[in-house]
Amino acid sequence: MAAEIHSRPQSSRPVLLNKIEGHSDSVNAAVLIPKEDGVITVSEDRTIRVWLKRDSGQYWPSIYHTVSSPCSCMSYHHESRRIFIGQDNGAVVEFLISEDFNKMNHVKTYPAHQNRVSDLIFSLESQWLISTGHDKSVSWMSTQSGSMLGRHSFGSWASCLQYDNDTQHAFVGDYSGQITLLKLDEQTCSVITTLKGHAGSVSALYWDPVRRWLFSGASDHSVIMWDIGGRQGRSLLLQGHNEKVQALWYLPLTHQLLSCSADGGITVWNMEAKREEAPQWLDSDSCQKCGQPFFWNIKQMWDSKTLGLRQHHCRKCGKAICGKCSSKRSTYPVMGFEFQVRMCDDCYDTIKEEDRTPLAAFHEGKHNIAHMDMDPSRGLMVTCGSDRVVKIWDMTQVVGSSVAAGFSPR
Repeated sequence: MAAEIHSRPQSSRPVLLNKIEGHSDSVNAAVLIPKEDGVITVSEDRTIRVWLKRDSGQYWPSIYHTVSSPCSCMSYHHESRRIFIGQDNGAVVEFLISEDFNKMNHVKTYPAHQNRVSDLIFSLESQWLISTGHDKSVSWMSTQSGSMLGRHSFGSWASCLQYDNDTQHAFVGDYSGQITLLKLDEQTCSVITTLKGHAGSVSALYWDPVRRWLFSGASDHSVIMWDIGGRQGRSLLLQGHNEKVQALWYLPLTHQLLSCSADGGITVWNMEAKREEAPQWLDSDSCQKCGQPFFWNIKQMWDSKTLGLRQHHCRKCGKAICGKCSSKRSTYPVMGFEFQVRMCDDCYDTIKEEDRTPLAAFHEGKHNIAHMDMDPSRGLMVTCGSDRVVKIWDMTQVVGSSVAAGFSPR
């Protein structure tokens, strides 16, 4: 079922400790059990499994439970050992796990959505179950009565969710690339604002309630940090992936953000470094450097008897420029560009070699990562995805002193 890879050598890279196999379809979520050598997985093969590490060093399932519909997501609350499973049929099933993690009893089934549940969060403080679904809605239900408290609809699939217990604010990412901030109340909700910045569907969210930062990952391969607490509309663009960003985790004590993508990329961002906002792209009918018309500027093309050019943008200044005036490429990590991007000739000449020093570290998970969970107190990370494999990693040499600090996971 599972293989122990090796012990923990000193390394600056993630170290693969164990690999769990045995699922017959995609593993959609995996969480580490705090203070236990255990992992809970839910899969498209309709199974919920609790894996415990044996004396042999291998993980074997102590609970193997099959439900009626593929499992799409889960929320596990360790103190109460309550686990909520979102399903493809729109229902959410609640179970109570025994203290020895060898038995699981059904508690309730919640009719949360009309279509696949995409994400869910259990709030012990509110006694609410909040979930998003492919029926283009977010719903919140009472875990005491099992009844529906409220529902809010969107224009596209709701794909991911975060929740602030103190203020009862919910953040919902959707397939249009927007993030909606909602204030939830009993029976009603109000839309606070809508965050727009991604050019593709939002696939992952992470909320840090202390700094009041929201991180979002999307199919446009980018991550955006939204400074909600600053109330100035500040956002930072982070580009360091070649595929869809599907999992995020922020470590506040070391000021590091971990992001994982569908191609197995694991990027560790230094969020303590001084960063600049990327500029908004400017609109123009002609190149803002040489003045040549773009191909839709018919009047200037006719007057100057020239062919129109294709419009590009300098990532450093945001000006609309032609290809001839933006022939250079450079990284610029202070604005989040860890890969080479288009620069106008003037901006390229202002970049010094020290400006190209990376502010992120790049690692390979070597499998599709659809979901990730961390236990920072032990320096552990678990990843899973469509290859049906679950991997457990030692991250102590990657995330530094956060392990010694021993703060609890979210």
